Amino acid sequence: MAHVPGARVLIARLALQNLGRRRTRTGLLLAAVAISSAIAFAGAVVMRSIETSMEVGFSRLGADLMVVAQDALTNITVALLTVEPTDSTVPANLLDQADIPGIGKAAPQRVFRTTQSGIGGHGEAVDLIGFDPQRDFTVQPWIAERLSRPMGPQDVIVGAARTLPLGAEIVIFGTPFRVYGKLSPTGAGTHERGIFLDAAGLLRLAPAIQARTGTIPPMLEPARVTGFLVELAPGASELQVRFALLSRLSGIKVVAGASLLTGIRQGLSALLGGAVALVALMFASTAVMVSVLFSAIVSERRTELGLLKAIGARRGQIVGMTVLEAVVATGAGGVLGVLLGALLLRLFERSLVYHLTEMGIPFLWLDRGSTLLVAAACIAAAALVGALGALVPSWRASGQEPYDLIRAEG
Repeated sequence: MAHVPGARVLIARLALQNLGRRRTRTGLLLAAVAISSAIAFAGAVVMRSIETSMEVGFSRLGADLMVVAQDALTNITVALLTVEPTDSTVPANLLDQADIPGIGKAAPQRVFRTTQSGIGGHGEAVDLIGFDPQRDFTVQPWIAERLSRPMGPQDVIVGAARTLPLGAEIVIFGTPFRVYGKLSPTGAGTHERGIFLDAAGLLRLAPAIQARTGTIPPMLEPARVTGFLVELAPGASELQVRFALLSRLSGIKVVAGASLLTGIRQGLSALLGGAVALVALMFASTAVMVSVLFSAIVSERRTELGLLKAIGARRGQIVGMTVLEAVVATGAGGVLGVLLGALLLRLFERSLVYHLTEMGIPFLWLDRGSTLLVAAACIAAAALVGALGALVPSWRASGQEPYDLIRAEG
């Protein structure tokens, strides 16, 4: 049979015929794999969508801690920690000196309040806030609308209380800037009326500010900043980081945000990781189930396998037939599972996601391309589970002598 033309086609036909002979067993196998694949597909899409939504939602929670000078004014809102404009500053390399391992992100800010910027009416107080777009995690997540390009050095972001349109030109201390983005309402005064610009751009205004006011404010000195907004590293304790900062640095105070929200952020990240582990465990249990099932199938068909060996079938052909049978069955189960998972996602969208949207809580679905990749991965994983599950029992059986197989002896 090894040299018979069309042997591979014959082996493939035998594999498909074997699936059709035991329709109840094949149907149960398809159902089991389909249910596992549906849960894996729907779970992966929902978890990734939740993770994306969390990234957007939690990014708007702002900082966990704020490090400022001891006499600085601060403001704590439901959403954000913000530094109030004062002349109190801290060194720009303050946190680098402290070297606190529990700090995940640290964004410096320079906040300068002036009535001589030239913006608005005569004598209107304007908060100019310099931030680093590369390190920022408290300003840009609140952008409601922006120009369709990256933010440049001559761009500014305006607070929700300002009615300037996107793309408008404003002049700050004689220097023209372009309105790049507008923030959503935050409830924090400095964010509502503020003008946010790249910290380097704010520092370049220092000579013009000195010419108009007669002095350079301390926060516009390159080596000073108004304060730092800090996000804790995963698993870091707010109390430990706060104690470490106060013990290693002098002349500062550390203001904590909503510790409950910090705990929720870290807890949900761990929960998503555990859910991924559960999905992997479910696939592993499916592989064991398929292996046990095909052990029984191979044992039942020992006579058939012995006859195939007796007429010249090679070991690889027998293994290939059994593995192909398993791959076709579990692959088809994977396809059915993806379709069932898509139905589950639709029901989820019409129920929980709808209510979240009605409550004003955004839910960002995984994009179409990534969803298709997850679907393909689930189908491929189902087929791989079938191949691995059938490989060991078929390999063991194919290694026996035809006579022993036909006699159905081990």
